[in-house]
Amino acid sequence: MEKVFASPMTYRQGKNVVWNHLEDILAFGVKGLLVTDRFVYQMIGEKLLEELTDRGGDLAFWLVEEPRIEQDFDYVVALGGGRAIDLGKALAFENNLRCVVIPTAASTDAPTSRISVSYVEGHFEKYNYYRQSPDLVLVDTAILINSPVQFLKAGIADGLSTFVEARTVRENAGVNTLGTVPTLAAEAIAEKCQQVLLAFAEGAVEANEKGIVTPAFEAVVEANTLLSGIGFESGGLSIAHALHNGMVSLWGSEIKGSHGQIIALTTLQHLQSEGRDAELKKYRKLFESLGLPTSYEDLSLFPSAEELKRVTELAFSFEDGIIRSQAPVTRERIYQSLLDYRKAREI
Repeated sequence: MEKVFASPMTYRQGKNVVWNHLEDILAFGVKGLLVTDRFVYQMIGEKLLEELTDRGGDLAFWLVEEPRIEQDFDYVVALGGGRAIDLGKALAFENNLRCVVIPTAASTDAPTSRISVSYVEGHFEKYNYYRQSPDLVLVDTAILINSPVQFLKAGIADGLSTFVEARTVRENAGVNTLGTVPTLAAEAIAEKCQQVLLAFAEGAVEANEKGIVTPAFEAVVEANTLLSGIGFESGGLSIAHALHNGMVSLWGSEIKGSHGQIIALTTLQHLQSEGRDAELKKYRKLFESLGLPTSYEDLSLFPSAEELKRVTELAFSFEDGIIRSQAPVTRERIYQSLLDYRKAREI
């Protein structure tokens, strides 16, 4: 089977890269659409729109809380968190438009991928796969350092799942999100992502809390965004994300936690189901030190045994990571792992 490696055309990271590279955005055309939410528009979006307009751009904006705007554009700028980025990418990719992504937090690896996620009333529906990747990703650490620290922590958890899942794909001759065998480059990037996060996560969190951009913060932002994004897309997804999708399919907004916070829990379950006890202990210790979820109750969930059986069944969807990665786990093994992450009581 052939191998495929995907990545954005250009990735820029550093303090003030957004404001220093406005001409890079305008190189994609005159008519643009800024996709963001109300809060981010007030915080950054309005200024960005003005700066681009002053330089000759002709831009409209779509606040994702409102009906989608229907006009012709040359490019889309997706600015904000996961929802705005997913919707902006989907709009660009579905219409073969150039795509610029500007994240406002290092909470997700969505900015660099060609995948978007669909939700229906807060419940996971499906992944949407596209044939193009973002053209330009601008990761401004002067913006990210002012984001709430829980966003960075969530991104660390999501990033730490990358190598765990890519390894399962590789060891079991599975396929990545591109439907092909992972490249050696993807494997190396996923492993580097894990190494960086284990080494610098706590230092980066401390820097975020103090509001000071440090080398540790820069390293973790890159791991959360670029290394994790390429690592999961070209390396592949497996048990952890399949369990996340099962949980969100079943409980939706009942879960009091972000994508990365949920992934913290399901990554522990992934490691346990594979019997990787030493690694499980290391991950659990780090997650506990960062205040990330290590039980269902940490996500305000009190699941019954029957509900966990349902999550297990949903995770074994033919469209999702357990099947695609050919993970050597049974439904019973996964179900037993899920039971271990409830507090000691039957509900």
